[in-house]
Amino acid sequence: MSRRHSSFIRQRRIAYIALGIMVLLLILCFRLAWIQGTAGIHLSLYGGHSLKEMSVRQRQEGIAIDTGRGQFTDRHGQPLTGGVVWTPVLFPDVDGQAALHGQELAKLLHTSKGQLLTRWKELQSPLIWRDGRGEPVQIHPNEAGRLLKLAPSLIELVPYAQRYRDMPNGKQWLGFLYERGERASELPMGAAGLERTLEPLLSGVGETFVSRSVDAQRRPLTHVPLRVSAPSNSHYPLQVQTTIDLPLQEQIEKLTESNHLTEGAVVVLDAGNADVMAMVSRPFYNPIHVDPQQKTDWSNRALKAVTPGSIFKLVTAAAALESGVVQPQEQFHCHGAYGKYGLSCWKEKGHGTLNLEEGLAVSCNSVFAHLGERLNAEQIQSAASALGLSRTVGWQDRNLAGLPQFRPLDHEEKGAVFGSHTNASDPGVRVQTAIGQRDVLVTPLQAANLIVTLLHDGQVHAPRIVKRISYADGSTLLELPAHAAPLPQGSRSIRTSTAHTLREAMEQVVTHGTGVSLRNKTWKLAGKSGTAQALKNGHPINHQWFIGYGPVERPRYAVAVLVQNASAHAANQATVLFGQVMDLLAQSS
Repeated sequence: MSRRHSSFIRQRRIAYIALGIMVLLLILCFRLAWIQGTAGIHLSLYGGHSLKEMSVRQRQEGIAIDTGRGQFTDRHGQPLTGGVVWTPVLFPDVDGQAALHGQELAKLLHTSKGQLLTRWKELQSPLIWRDGRGEPVQIHPNEAGRLLKLAPSLIELVPYAQRYRDMPNGKQWLGFLYERGERASELPMGAAGLERTLEPLLSGVGETFVSRSVDAQRRPLTHVPLRVSAPSNSHYPLQVQTTIDLPLQEQIEKLTESNHLTEGAVVVLDAGNADVMAMVSRPFYNPIHVDPQQKTDWSNRALKAVTPGSIFKLVTAAAALESGVVQPQEQFHCHGAYGKYGLSCWKEKGHGTLNLEEGLAVSCNSVFAHLGERLNAEQIQSAASALGLSRTVGWQDRNLAGLPQFRPLDHEEKGAVFGSHTNASDPGVRVQTAIGQRDVLVTPLQAANLIVTLLHDGQVHAPRIVKRISYADGSTLLELPAHAAPLPQGSRSIRTSTAHTLREAMEQVVTHGTGVSLRNKTWKLAGKSGTAQALKNGHPINHQWFIGYGPVERPRYAVAVLVQNASAHAANQATVLFGQVMDLLAQSS
């Protein structure tokens, strides 16, 4: 091969190589353009950041300070959840600088030097500093500057969203949250109360983070300020306005404490539409520290059914009037002992001669034993259903916001009149039922709503605890209007005349009956007392009740008070507490 020919071949190879390099460079350019453009848009859609932003985020360390969950307010817009506390966040100590002021830092952070430095040494990511109970430590403003000066860039103070106040209260209707897991993506969920029943609406669209920039060795870039990132959605988190009057709720909680009420409930309803204005359950619970196994604390006693005792005599009287087995002025004779079924009146020597209204006023067992024998089981059950008992009455909607069964009141019990295996044809069973014993079960909510029903001449309302659900910008997502509770199929409301007779009897309860101690209260009141006998651990106890309304001239509130598991020989504490609650309502009106 000639030298000239060999040179030609070499030049051609060089040209091919150059052409290949140009093609490769061209491909790389197109690829880079695609990454910066198309791929960048793709990342922005799904992660919210371009490649340039992602590279910055890789040099940031941050922590969530707000889950983005929806919040609750009372009827006046006063917050029920969502307080903010300034709490310290500890960042990894790459150079061991924390040890220089370990003792002073530990004192400010309410811990020991050894525990603090050990925890700090193990840090791989930012940590919200918490106390021994697991709650974020709150830093007093006077200590903030000193803390930051002792550990510059190792500690930052951030506004942390604390959902509940760390103290016991009687707002079990609000509920609590539980942690689903260790991963950040597993946000807390509602475990009870409104937190659970409204969970699909409360979960939100993302957390709020606070972060700071660091170098490759994870040392802070002190010239770069802290960065807060939150979902850019003007509609979330949602805001739930309840019907609760928070000052009233808290004042009644204090009343239950000063009266040493250990078990029971107080319910206050708006007499006009049955809105729940206050609902207090004892014992109190702390929504931050809940033991799911200890239901006695976080269970809402206002929605749990217990034996009603003599307040059920209102139902028996309604059944007797509706079925025509008694006339209002018919005379009964009480001698103390009834003579059958081992029954006797609470007044040993009897009440003498009295009519139906008088029998209700003094809560005579003999009068209602006679009515129990005259009535059949269907008549008693029908009257109970017509008055909103033996069924759930809380506000509900079958298809609100796509939810198949929307019931804000969590685990409301139905109660009962007769047990499933009870022989209701036995007159002895009906006599015990007529005085509110045997299998009869009523919730405090139902008892208060029974009063509202009588004030509305027999129309049963559905107690409402949520009024409105709004977007973050204030616009309305859902209105939950007050409405009547539907009657069970085949049932009818009681007559206006029956409701009128029962209201007059409740006035007599206070003027000269079992509620005479309420005569000198701020308002003129009406109501009905009750004492249900039961056994607890083999020992006799009483469930004490008082239900009623006020002021009589223009009723504004219906109230039910239940004192559970009281001593069998104790005076009716429920009557005392009812009077105090009514005085409180009169003062605040």
